[in-house]
Amino acid sequence: MGGRLKPIRKVGMESRSRGEGKTESDLGKEQRPIERILCPLISAALLLLLLIAVLQACQSSGTGTSADTEITVYKTGYCFDTVITLTAYTSRMESETASQILEDALLLCQEYEAKYLDRFGEESEIGAINATQRQIFSENIEAGYEISDDEIVESPEDQTESNNDTDDEAVQKNDKEHSIELKTGTETGYTYEVSDICRDLIEVGLYYYELSNGSFDLTVTPLSDLWNVTDEDFTVPTSEQVAEAKSLVGSDRVTLSGNTLTLGEGQQLNFGGIAKGYMCEVLRQYFTENGLSHVIVNLGGNVFVMGGEEGYTVAVANPLSEDYAAAVFISDGYVVTSGIYERGQEVDGVWYHHIIDPATGYPVDTEIVSATVVMDISDHPDSAVAWHSDVLSTMFVLTKTQEGAYALWQQLKADEKYEELSQVILVLEDGTVTVWNESDQ
Repeated sequence: MGGRLKPIRKVGMESRSRGEGKTESDLGKEQRPIERILCPLISAALLLLLLIAVLQACQSSGTGTSADTEITVYKTGYCFDTVITLTAYTSRMESETASQILEDALLLCQEYEAKYLDRFGEESEIGAINATQRQIFSENIEAGYEISDDEIVESPEDQTESNNDTDDEAVQKNDKEHSIELKTGTETGYTYEVSDICRDLIEVGLYYYELSNGSFDLTVTPLSDLWNVTDEDFTVPTSEQVAEAKSLVGSDRVTLSGNTLTLGEGQQLNFGGIAKGYMCEVLRQYFTENGLSHVIVNLGGNVFVMGGEEGYTVAVANPLSEDYAAAVFISDGYVVTSGIYERGQEVDGVWYHHIIDPATGYPVDTEIVSATVVMDISDHPDSAVAWHSDVLSTMFVLTKTQEGAYALWQQLKADEKYEELSQVILVLEDGTVTVWNESDQ
C-alpha cells in the first residue's frame, strides 16, 4: 500500500508569456503584459523568485512617473503551512493604499488560522475541540472504557472510579468572542457549540463526505497524524497502528444541528482540504470591499485571480515533465491543484504521500498524480461553491483512476450548482495529461 510512485522530481516554472523570446529589457517597456503567468504547483521558493523577477522587470520599465501609471504591489507571508503570495495591480497613486490592504489581508489569514482553523493550536476553535477529544479519549482508555463504533460502554469494575472524570465538566475555549462548551456522557458521542464559521465549514465537509461516498472525510485527523510524511523522522506505521487510527475515522458518526456539533469517541476534525479554499473566498470578499479589483492570491496551490478584462494565464505545471500540463486563461476565478508528488517521503522504494484514503487507512493508491480544478466566476460573481475547488481537486485524486475522475466530472457538470466548473486537468502516472472542458459532458 501507500502509492505506486517513487519520488518525482519537483519541476519549477520558467517565465513564459506572449512576449516569449523578448529580452527582459524588452518586456520592461511594456506597462502590463497581457498574460501574467503563475503556476500553482511550483515550490514556494521558486514562486517567490519568479514573482520578484517579474516585478523587477515591471518596476524598472521606466514608463513614466504619472500617478496613473500601473505598478505591481505584492506581499508574502506564511500561513496554513504554506507560503502565501498576494499581488495587486494598481496605479502609482494608489500603491501605498494597496500595499496596506495586502498587509492587512495577510494578518487576516493569520487571524483566521489562529482563531478557527489551526487543528494543532489549542487557542483555535478546531484545535481546542481536537485537544479535548484527545484528552477524553486518553482518560477513558485509562479508566477502562470499552469503546465500540456506536456507543461508549464503561467496564462495571471501573464505573465508580470514573464518576469524577471529565464527563461532567465544561471545557471553555480561551476566546472572548465565543466559547466551546463540552457536554459528554451520551451514547452518541461528545457535543460542542461551535461558531458560525466552523459550522459552515463542517457543513461543507459533511456534504462532500456524502458526495464522495466517504473518500473525503473531515475526521481523517488520526490517520493524517500517523502518516506525517513531512516529518524528517517519519517511519511507516504498522498495520496495527493504522487499524487503530482508522477506527476513529468516519464522518457518519458526526452530526451537526445548527451550531451543535457531536463527534464520536476519539474523533478529531481536519479542515486541511477546505481551509485554504475558504480563505481565498474570505480574501476575495475583503479585496472587493476595499476596492482592489486586480489581484492574484496564491495559497500554496490554491490560486485565485481578480483580473478585469485582460485577465491572466495560469500555467499548470506537469510534475512529470518540464512542459506545462495546460495553460488556463481566466479573468476571475479559482485554479486549484492537489497532488501526491510534493509532500511525501520514499521508504524502501515506496513513495508515501499526504492524501489519505479513509477506506484503507493508507496514502491513496491512485494513478492521478495531480488534479487541477478551474472555477470561472466571471459570469457568476456571487458563486457559493467556487471556493469548493479546494475540496474538489482532492476528491479527483481520491477517485484513483481516470475513469473514476471522469464519472465525478460528469456528476458535477450535471448539477447546475457547479455551472462555474469550467475545466479539470489531470496528470496521470504514465505521463498522460487529460483536460476536460465544459463541452466534455
